[in-house]
Amino acid sequence: MTTIVLSLSLMVGALTPVAASAAPAPVQGHFSAASVERSNHGKMVIHWKTSSNLGPAKIYWSTSPDNIESDGKLLAHTYTSFGGYVTADPKPGFRVYFKIKAGNGATVTTAERKVNLQGAFNFRDLGGYRTTDGKTVKWGKLYRAEELGHLTPKDLAYVERMGLKTNVDYRNDSEVKAMPDPVLKGVKYVRTDQGNTGSGADLNSIMASGMLKDEQTAVGLLVMGNKSMIEKPEPYVTLMELLNEKNNMALVQHCTAGKDRTGVGSAVILLALGVDEKTVMEDYLLSNVYRAEANKMMIEGVKQKVKDENMVKAITALMGVQKEFLGAAIQEMKTKYGSIDVFLEQGLGITKQERAQLKAMYLE
Repeated sequence: MTTIVLSLSLMVGALTPVAASAAPAPVQGHFSAASVERSNHGKMVIHWKTSSNLGPAKIYWSTSPDNIESDGKLLAHTYTSFGGYVTADPKPGFRVYFKIKAGNGATVTTAERKVNLQGAFNFRDLGGYRTTDGKTVKWGKLYRAEELGHLTPKDLAYVERMGLKTNVDYRNDSEVKAMPDPVLKGVKYVRTDQGNTGSGADLNSIMASGMLKDEQTAVGLLVMGNKSMIEKPEPYVTLMELLNEKNNMALVQHCTAGKDRTGVGSAVILLALGVDEKTVMEDYLLSNVYRAEANKMMIEGVKQKVKDENMVKAITALMGVQKEFLGAAIQEMKTKYGSIDVFLEQGLGITKQERAQLKAMYLE
């Protein structure tokens, strides 16, 4: 009898209208981070973090960073609780962007930060960084790189398919003469000669001058070099003017190693968009990660020619980046102008309206 009563009560409960209103409420939450890395076997490893379990998810991909969900293709159904997904490259030879959409409607867009090239170690995307007001820098619009003269024919085809519009070259005449940029179809080339600052200084000349004695003097030289870029910011005035014109999206800026002049240029862009100083510094220090293998090979070559251990340490310091280098540039902005915002407005001539336009163009 008890069994019958329980069965009847469950049936009545199932038929009661109140049960319909007992459906679970939509899961609240958001994606807090996402990234893509390429494994040694060529697989693309997508990672994400969420504020809570957002339930099921769909992953879309596209060769364009714009309108990925509507114009791209569905890659997979998965669950946000997994925290990631591994896939073969859906379009070899093309730069690929991913969008993850949770069941509650929350989304995040991501891509490889390092552009997948054979002839460039430090060519990377500034997309995906969060701003202090909750926005995100768009992927595929702002790039930073080293010299482009080593790009292979396959690399050149890859870069041309990325949809670049403008190439800003910070190198001086001697650097450009030694390694001219390749001609990229449909890409406007702009030179801004900063003279012998940062990594643009000729290493042989520095060594011959006797200025380079040890690691400490090398650090001092790069600290002064970074400060001088703020004291004479004309190249970055040009950079910001170019960025404010929609026909220059997407833009790559580069020097020789892609770490000093380009490092300050990237910091200026991210700071103008509202990215916090900590994140800006983290991006700056990534040059040590992406240039690690190339720098190691170069140092081994230096050791064969230079027997002075202090000189080897000095050259090693010149090949990398340290917090003190970019820190000197940021501090110079504050010391000379009072704040970063005032430097952007008075030192670079970016009006409040232009800065608002930059944010509208490059943030989502």
